[in-house]
Amino acid sequence: MPETATTTENAIDEIRRKAGRLLFVGLPGTRLDRRLRELLREVRPGGVILFGRNVESAEQVALLNAQIRDALGGRVIIGVDQEGGLVDRFRDICEPMPSAKSVRLAGRTELARKFGELSARALRLLGFNMNFAPVLDLKGGNEENGLRGRTFGETPEEVARLAGAYLDGLQSRRIVGCGKHFPGLGGSQVDSHRRLPVVSHSWKEILQHDLVPFLDLMFHRPGERLHSVMVSHAAFPEVSEFLQSWFRRTAELPSLEDFAQVPATISSNVVMRMLRTAFKYDGLVITDDMEMGAVVQTLSVAEASLRAIEAGSDMILICEQEANMLAARDLICAAVAEGRIQTGVLDKANRRIERVLDLAGDYEHFDADEFQIVSRQFAELKLALHAAENNEEYAPLYGTPEDRERHSSNF
Repeated sequence: MPETATTTENAIDEIRRKAGRLLFVGLPGTRLDRRLRELLREVRPGGVILFGRNVESAEQVALLNAQIRDALGGRVIIGVDQEGGLVDRFRDICEPMPSAKSVRLAGRTELARKFGELSARALRLLGFNMNFAPVLDLKGGNEENGLRGRTFGETPEEVARLAGAYLDGLQSRRIVGCGKHFPGLGGSQVDSHRRLPVVSHSWKEILQHDLVPFLDLMFHRPGERLHSVMVSHAAFPEVSEFLQSWFRRTAELPSLEDFAQVPATISSNVVMRMLRTAFKYDGLVITDDMEMGAVVQTLSVAEASLRAIEAGSDMILICEQEANMLAARDLICAAVAEGRIQTGVLDKANRRIERVLDLAGDYEHFDADEFQIVSRQFAELKLALHAAENNEEYAPLYGTPEDRERHSSNF
């Protein structure tokens, strides 16, 4: 083969490798058979997420994660939605973990931190390095938006305090947290797993309430900082209109009805203009699952994935369909070839992925005895949470004086 042809083929393969690393994919089953190994080596994703369908026993999960690392050469983020309560992937192999609601009712920072520490220890033993938690949404009055008992509080300061303590515990034991669902689903009325929620909050409402826990954990707290966020699939028309007008990128603004059709995941107003440019956040940005109803009711998974990368996200979560993983990877490659995306965008995303991997450090060997000890400690934690009184201990150590309500506009 001529040298120029070889060089071109190598360049194409390098783009394919970089594009594949932007994917965070789910797998079927509890074993990594030959077909799945070949899929991973073809896509070369930067992340793999496990669900309850992948769980049979603690030893089996640890082995599966080791097989995933082996197939991908070791450098891979392996994550899970292990919030506790309603979202507990390991309830069949470990003492069921408490919910954020139980932490909220207890109101004790030290117990929230202990929850993070124990969660991290269990996940490390099983071979994970990322947890898609904490939930940073404010508790709203609607029970149909999928949040229910998953939130740490109703007020920004309550969520920032308890979720921040949880994050301290989680990341002190080398599990990287991922705060969700940016910029906040507390005002949503429907579950984005089914269809697109439209949050009608104004820019001022979002800035002074929903965004406070995110900004606090990203930039302003004395403990662990938030190194990764997950962007929601809700539309924020009032916020998008304000941001697009503020940045003056178009002579004539789209209508609010148009903005109401665009999930935050693929909105350059929410991700690039607000999160990246206005707030200067340089952490890892991951989409929510691109196969959810809020997205697929209007777009293919591949096109939505490309638009999310264009909007400023680093990694695309595709949890089930293998065809969607390949189509998304190939469309990103085609966009690079056509000049729709610059290779520098892929390089930045890959650097952020590497930063998260460095934070998590090396993997550990599974220890069945220690895992059982951690499981028993969760039972003890739940007893402590149940016994605790909500003593309203919160006293701001940073941000605003004690006699004033905390707003992100004060930061």
